[in-house]
Amino acid sequence: MELHKKMTGCIENDDRTYIMDLYINYYGLVFSKIKNITNSTNDVEDLVNDTFVKLIGKISLLRTLSDYKVTTYIVYTAKSTALNFVKRKGIQNKLIFYGEKEDISEGVYSKGDVNLDNLIIQKEELETLSNAILRLLEKDKDLLYYKYILEMNDVEIAKILSIAPDSVRQYLTRARRKARKLMEKEGHGSAEKRIGP
Repeated sequence: MELHKKMTGCIENDDRTYIMDLYINYYGLVFSKIKNITNSTNDVEDLVNDTFVKLIGKISLLRTLSDYKVTTYIVYTAKSTALNFVKRKGIQNKLIFYGEKEDISEGVYSKGDVNLDNLIIQKEELETLSNAILRLLEKDKDLLYYKYILEMNDVEIAKILSIAPDSVRQYLTRARRKARKLMEKEGHGSAEKRIGP
């Protein structure tokens, strides 16, 4: 409903057609991505609509991207929407499942299959990095996303963010430092090896 209200309001017919085509073509992918992250069927439809409402403001950017980058951008937006929802609701998926009296994860893997301790540490580090990135300002999140997920060069990033191409590296360094500081506040001192200097 919110998507339809936004669509009939302030966007041009050409943009309306473009976003509706995206909605039709990517609805299933966005739905499944959000459902996998939230583990909720009740809120998925609203979150799908929220994702496409966010994309309306990015139509001019989306039109400049190749097909696979559009797909990546849409998945990133869906993931971001879902993670923000999970964070707001306080829902956290854990790797360790607890029974009433003991940790039942010990029976899930045999000792020869996987080093469970390493999996737990890796999961915690990725969760910490994800949480740190979610707490960054939108511009910093976008900057890291454009550079490392969409693999854009400095000139492309500068054009999107309306900054000088020579400034992109400095902004990236600042964004990485902010993420590292947020991770260190959570007690993960070895953040540098994951997000760079």
